[in-house]
Amino acid sequence: MMAALCAARRGRSVLLLEKNRQPGLKILISGGGRCNLTTTRSGADLEAQYGAVRGRFLRHALRSFPPQALRELVEAAGLPLREEDLEKLFPVSQSARDVRDLFVRLCQEAGVALRTGCPVREVVQAAGPRRFAVRTVDGMVVSDSVVLATGGLSYPKTGATGDGYAMAAAFGHGLVPTVPALAPLWLETPWLRELQGIVLHGVQIAVLDPAGRILLNRTRPILITHRGLSGPAPMDLAGDLEELHGAGRVSFDFAPGQSREELDRMLQAAAAAHGARAVVGALPEHLPERLRAALVALVGAAGPLAALTRVQRQGLVAALKDLRLPVPKSLGFDHAEVTRGGVPLAEVDPRTMQSRRVPGLFVCGELLDVDGPIGGFNFQAAFATGRLAGLTA
Repeated sequence: MMAALCAARRGRSVLLLEKNRQPGLKILISGGGRCNLTTTRSGADLEAQYGAVRGRFLRHALRSFPPQALRELVEAAGLPLREEDLEKLFPVSQSARDVRDLFVRLCQEAGVALRTGCPVREVVQAAGPRRFAVRTVDGMVVSDSVVLATGGLSYPKTGATGDGYAMAAAFGHGLVPTVPALAPLWLETPWLRELQGIVLHGVQIAVLDPAGRILLNRTRPILITHRGLSGPAPMDLAGDLEELHGAGRVSFDFAPGQSREELDRMLQAAAAAHGARAVVGALPEHLPERLRAALVALVGAAGPLAALTRVQRQGLVAALKDLRLPVPKSLGFDHAEVTRGGVPLAEVDPRTMQSRRVPGLFVCGELLDVDGPIGGFNFQAAFATGRLAGLTA
């Protein structure tokens, strides 16, 4: 919709083809139906959230259309936004439908022709004066330019079934292997899953490769579920874990503000001063009691502090600072907010989103090998890259 809007505002004749009966289904389900539209971060800090390579590719898109510009566009069109935790921006109305309807209205006002319930079967280069022929279920359409903005594979119930990958491949584009990203994690750890419902704050979680190296870490809210882990921090790790093909692990640091030595001294001091108290009461207070009890049981240290042995104390410290658990997979594309992988960034001009292989063909949004963390970053990338495509197509 952003690409169509920007192209139409330039005076282009624009046809927006939508396979679903209504557009913007991903907007409707985002943010629990409230739509986390974008973030308040900007500049180099914003780009860094996508990683070095992806952030560098997005630099022009994000700096020419930063989150503040998106906010101004939306609010000028009559939908005020408000800031919430984790630098997120939501509509004041708390309605994702309002966001979707706003962009549909803007497109219509700009003269975009929207055709719903019209899946695209094939896009080919045309032999006539127009460069492209698009075969749909309703017949053939010819055009000077084509913008592929089909999304990836996440939430296939919204129509995201990877159609754009085959279209791009037909024009000679490669494909970075796709995996689910921003998805809850599956853990085969019974004692942890029994703690379902607990929300952890101030806890660091990291994904480790088979050699034990940290690939990515996060200190954001963690929700323990009956299937494993959810919440911003674990979901941010999903793409990296999936790329390890079942060999991934996570490491918990339950006290990132304290060193191992400080924790060890704390336990020794507690034992000396309050030997009759239970060990569970000496663990960091910001941890829920059920989790503290589970950690104590895990290392076999239940009982009074006075009975805590050196080995048990060291085991507790290790569990608090570096508890490692295997994570074979995420919950997959059905639960993933975005797709990692897609059209290689080297094959697309970052200043226009035009294919470097086929003039007049543009690729934007989730179809690109671009993904960011939870917090409106993926919508922002989609809006910004869609805008560049619409300004040139």
